Amino acid sequence: MVAAALEGAGFEVISAQDALEGLRKLYESYPDVIIMDRGLPDVFGEDACIRIRQASYLPIIVLGNYEDVAESLEIGADAFMTKPPSLRELVARVRNLLKRKPRFYDRNQGPGMSIDIDNIKNNLSSEDDNGLSNLSATEFRLASCLVNNKDKLLDYPRLIGEVWGGKKVTRDTLHYYIRRLRKKLQAFFSNPINIINYRGVGYRLEEVI
Repeated sequence: MVAAALEGAGFEVISAQDALEGLRKLYESYPDVIIMDRGLPDVFGEDACIRIRQASYLPIIVLGNYEDVAESLEIGADAFMTKPPSLRELVARVRNLLKRKPRFYDRNQGPGMSIDIDNIKNNLSSEDDNGLSNLSATEFRLASCLVNNKDKLLDYPRLIGEVWGGKKVTRDTLHYYIRRLRKKLQAFFSNPINIINYRGVGYRLEEVI
């Protein structure tokens, strides 16, 4: 019903069955607004809303029960609506959040911190052989995940889960895509970029200023 109401109002809707699939699609399409159910199960032991907020500064509308209002706003939701929501009000809230969109892209980055997913996304269609024009869908999701979690150590299970959405993927496959991505990102960005491997643990992306 929510998806139909938004599509009827002219929005493109991307649906996900759970938070893990939602994170994969977030990295893949980087939507303008996220609408999520407060009842989603944890993601790797973390509250789903907290994990989505950690991964993105995009506006989040949470749907839940009345008693969930305060907690949802405290952990990062930008708006809350009780279920079942008024579809007319939901559409209005989405439009209102989109008007305020620029503030959600303030990543509080200092001088030289030039890596952001918009920069990557804007160069995907470039005809120049700049290292990003030929990113595969998987490489783009992996880049999005690392960029949106810059300077955070992501362990192997979390990285695989969020990039492949629960699909069974080996660490060797992850290492293979990391190697490919390193080469393409280094070819594009002027500032040195390190995708650091913590052997046996995971990866962390950092930018050297």
